Amino acid sequence: MKKINILLFIAAVGLIACEPLNQKALSSYETSSVYSNPALARFGVNAIYDSYGENGYGTDFLQRYGPNTDIETIQNVTDNDISNINRYKLSPTYAGLDYPDYRGIYGANFRGIERANIALRGMEEYGNIKENKEMAALYGEALTVRALLYTDLMNLYGEVPARFDPITPETMYLPKADRDILYKQLLSDLEEAAQYMEFKDLPLITQAGKACALGMYARLALQAAGYSCRPDEGWVNSGDASHCRVRKSTDPSLQAEVLYPKALKACEQVIQEGGFHLYDNFEDLWRAYCDHHVEVGKEIIYGLPVVTAGTHLRYNAVPDQQLFPLEENSNYCGMQPNLYFKYEPFDTRRDVTVYPSKIGKDGKPDGTYPSMMTPVYWYCGKFRDRWMTTPYRTGRNDPDKCKYTYLRYADILLMASELANFTPESEGGGLAKAKEYMRPVLYRAYKNDAKVDAYLAKYPDTESFFEAIKDQRAFEFAGENLRRADLIRWGILKQALDETAKDLEDLRDRAGRWSTMPKNLYWRLNPDNTDYLQLYGIRPEETDNKTITDPTGGWKAFNNYYAYFSPKRWDLIYLENPDEKMYRPIPASVITNNMGVLVNDYGYEL
Repeated sequence: MKKINILLFIAAVGLIACEPLNQKALSSYETSSVYSNPALARFGVNAIYDSYGENGYGTDFLQRYGPNTDIETIQNVTDNDISNINRYKLSPTYAGLDYPDYRGIYGANFRGIERANIALRGMEEYGNIKENKEMAALYGEALTVRALLYTDLMNLYGEVPARFDPITPETMYLPKADRDILYKQLLSDLEEAAQYMEFKDLPLITQAGKACALGMYARLALQAAGYSCRPDEGWVNSGDASHCRVRKSTDPSLQAEVLYPKALKACEQVIQEGGFHLYDNFEDLWRAYCDHHVEVGKEIIYGLPVVTAGTHLRYNAVPDQQLFPLEENSNYCGMQPNLYFKYEPFDTRRDVTVYPSKIGKDGKPDGTYPSMMTPVYWYCGKFRDRWMTTPYRTGRNDPDKCKYTYLRYADILLMASELANFTPESEGGGLAKAKEYMRPVLYRAYKNDAKVDAYLAKYPDTESFFEAIKDQRAFEFAGENLRRADLIRWGILKQALDETAKDLEDLRDRAGRWSTMPKNLYWRLNPDNTDYLQLYGIRPEETDNKTITDPTGGWKAFNNYYAYFSPKRWDLIYLENPDEKMYRPIPASVITNNMGVLVNDYGYEL
């Protein structure tokens, strides 16, 4: 068997995925040699990951998938096509999403899926995965990464074609598949993948291992059993929007009573055997993230291997004039201002997550507004250039090389809590177990057992504890692009946005539940840590009577602060019904190139 030049092999894989009709027979690339050798098969699996660098994960996905939710918002209040993607108003012909080739998420993810299909077929035929543990682990990894790519396609587009075998001339053009078909295949794949892999040290968090497969099984199980807007049975790929509605699956195998016990066991396996743990302090987690720590076996289970266009720091970070001049600050996504006030005052996640000011050249809040504060923009404080021990970038638009936090151990714990809450004790769940899985997340946030006990005691039953789950997922994962999928699967996307819009308006007017708020806000740099601000006037008992403006205390006043909140924050929270437009249209060029076989549902017309 002659040797294979590895660079030519990788190029061949890319060619196969990009132009399937022109590909040579697989045998011409000596597939039997490649996929019977773990060292060569590794290159085939690595090629799947390359698709992350070929699409819009570092730009489109980070900027335009997460907001707008009840906790996150885009900072741009301009009514235009690119901003309106976040406002559930989309067009299949908008050039910013309509890429004619693999450069957009739709095309690039399917390119990665094709590479996965080729690698999986090769290992099935030549890898002896039943006997060769090293090859079996590669096979499980390829199954997992394919599931990750499909998960993002489904979260963005709803229904997409089901491609689980290499493309042939007969399968070049496929219609969209019912989402139940995709869920069942992916859940089966992840279950199988976990069996082939072992918990062990992986080179980097950018490699999908057993914990990732099990965690993603739980995430997909929650989504598959939950709500979403979808065509009625038999109406997928019909183009008839009148048959699309928010509903759960009717498939017996995708019901919560079937999936939840299995998903809970998957989470418990990670908890008991995975070797992962929470950082002791919430701030330490994000300092490590911002400083490019990618060690395995800590809290981040999987981070996307995006390197070319930047990730959270570039698009979500607190604007930092200390490192970059004002014109280079391009913060795009931020926090809904009312989120700050929902945290308990002693919750250590609050001041890490929500930052109400820019940072100036002197390391202090920027002086754009009268009191060096900005009521317009509240930033995600998890992502701070200042937390890099060495500035890795020379400009705001340079890649930050951080690894997008796709799955972390705190999510395993809170998914286990949610799953246990709705799983009977007879099947391994129950309210007591649900509270115990939430406890480590709460303790890290509160640093006080008595406060954790008091919080958990407020929720005496399954229904009330579900409200705690909703809140804790907001407080823990704000800014991490998980909230939209959560709101969708809970069936409350539009409801949550409507409630947030009203709450923001009430906060501006100091009405409703905000009626006892003091009129003015006072702020200063935290004397103990200048990375944080201290605010006074954010609770009813913090009245204007305190002699807080004493210059020796460093406090500054922003009079009538809340009146500066812009009505555009609630008027533009969505422009079309988010329950009907929670998914994107497949790009017009893709529809055109698929020869009439593929059509858009959800009322999107060319």
